Amino acid sequence: MKTLRIAAVGGISALALASVQAHADDTVRIGVIGPTSGVFSFFGEQQRMGVELAIEEVGDRINGHNVEVEFYDSQGDPEVTVDRLRAMEDRDDIDIVVGPVLGSTGMAGLEWASGSGMPTVISYSAPEDITMRNRVDNVVRAGWTGAQPMFAFGEYVVEELGHTEIVMVGQDYSFPYNQIGGFLKSFCAAGGESVERIWHPTGTDDYSSILATLPEGDAVLYNGAGSDGLAFFQQYHDFGIHERMPLIGGSNFYAVGDLPQMGDDAIGGVSALQYVEGLETDNFLRFRDAFWEMHGEDTMPLAPSEHGYVAFHMAIDAVEVAGTTEREPVIAALRETDMPDAPRGPFHLDEYGNPVQNIYIYEVQERDGRLVNVPVETYENVSQFGPFDPEEYMANDPDSRNFPPGDCSDPFYD
Repeated sequence: MKTLRIAAVGGISALALASVQAHADDTVRIGVIGPTSGVFSFFGEQQRMGVELAIEEVGDRINGHNVEVEFYDSQGDPEVTVDRLRAMEDRDDIDIVVGPVLGSTGMAGLEWASGSGMPTVISYSAPEDITMRNRVDNVVRAGWTGAQPMFAFGEYVVEELGHTEIVMVGQDYSFPYNQIGGFLKSFCAAGGESVERIWHPTGTDDYSSILATLPEGDAVLYNGAGSDGLAFFQQYHDFGIHERMPLIGGSNFYAVGDLPQMGDDAIGGVSALQYVEGLETDNFLRFRDAFWEMHGEDTMPLAPSEHGYVAFHMAIDAVEVAGTTEREPVIAALRETDMPDAPRGPFHLDEYGNPVQNIYIYEVQERDGRLVNVPVETYENVSQFGPFDPEEYMANDPDSRNFPPGDCSDPFYD
């Protein structure tokens, strides 16, 4: 028999699943960290909801172990993240970390974990060097790199949409750099000709000067999301540019939460991600329906939810395989993760600790009176390196504001 205990202490809430037969030294303590306050709280709350569903499922199969789960608010701040992680180890006796969620907090968490040795499952944070140039054995990832879905998208844009000249407008920070980096590498390899980059500061709400001088191309790629992306979308249509150049998006542009505000103009918009809420596989539908039963049908499970859900299962599976909470056996088990029945589709970890997984090209469609992203093409077994040799890939500079080159005739692509 299992019982559910919920408590709140200060800024940390604890959710524990206890077995009446369990003994104290059988306890597995998992710390889940993400922003549950501040401007990025949406991502942390989505992760939390996915983890809560996983906790409910794990309660039926933990073989007499007592599983304690504590949720920590990173506030979306790297320094706070490291403070919380130190508290997990020094004060709370945590065995495994799940999270963080954001790019900057993920890199801060990696730096801490590299010194700590704590088994860590990064859930949604996407900087590629977490599982590339700065990788450490005790850190694996349940999610993605920013470039990973864009390898498939770059190829698709050339081979299926026939676009060879792209104008990109994007938010000026590291995640969009990595997105366009992955896009360019596969786009040029597939026969694309050029991508012209136009960067703008985050928090931009007036794009009139960009739109009035927008170069001509086969299509415009908006490389960003959130309120910036929504403002760009609306003004792009107000200017009528969509009538001569279709608008395609980075992985988070056509986010389901923004689709009601975009309205029917979003129908037909395409992008790519390793997770899409319009999947109709049995594994996905079971996950979605269970999520709705727990959290209500008004809340769609998005990628941070599924990645938190999967990350928690990865942690529990590793303890079960290892038969202990000792770090070395748990880390070894984590690195052998193979999840053929994940909601997003099957994946396994590569030797660097990142999922090799399906990437879905998705299109905005109307279904049952709501706008959703529906997969129209699946690229199977896509790695964080795309089609490229890992060692050669990592020998290049990391993606940046101006790298890789936007001209596909550049010697870099030879």
